[in-house]
Amino acid sequence: NECNLLIKEAEMYSKKHGWKKDRHEEYPTTDNQFTKKWKNYSLIVKKIRTKIYSEIKKMFDIKEKKLEINEMFIVKYSTDGQRELEYHKDASEFSFIIALNDDYKGGGTYFKDMNENIKLKKGSILIFSGQNTHKGSYLEDGIRYILTGFIGYGGETICQDYYRDIFNVNDLHII
Repeated sequence: NECNLLIKEAEMYSKKHGWKKDRHEEYPTTDNQFTKKWKNYSLIVKKIRTKIYSEIKKMFDIKEKKLEINEMFIVKYSTDGQRELEYHKDASEFSFIIALNDDYKGGGTYFKDMNENIKLKKGSILIFSGQNTHKGSYLEDGIRYILTGFIGYGGETICQDYYRDIFNVNDLHII
C-alpha cells in the first residue's frame, strides 16, 4: 500500500515539477528528490531510522546513532526514458533501494564484484555499502520505480570514526 502511495505521489509531483535528469552530475538518474515537502516523508524516514539503521548496525557492526540520511530520491526507469544506469559507486558509506513495484521486465541492481543482478519484489529493501560498484540493469519493458537513499556515518570525520569503531581504538589517523 505504501509503495503505491509513493508512486502516486511521485507521479503527482512530477506533473507539477517534472522528472529531474541532472541532479546527480556524474551518474544522472530520472528522479525527484524525496524531501520534507512530500506527504509521506515522515512515515518513510521513521521506517528507515527504525528498520534500515538497525540492519546496517548488524551488517557492519557500527554505532547506529552515527547514521544519518544524506539524501533520498525516487527514481523512474522506463522504456520511453532512462532504461539503465552505468557502473558507479555512490557518494555515501551506505545505500539502500526500496522497490516500489515489480511489474516490469528486466531491471534490477547489478553488483560487479559479485557478478549478481538483484531484482527486488515490491516493498523489499536492498542495503549495501555505497562503495560497492553497481549499476541499474537494463529495463526491457514497463516502468520501474525505486526509492533510493544514501546514508552517511559520523559526519565530517567519517572514515576515522568508522575505523575507530571497527578496531575499537581512540588513537587512529587515516591519511
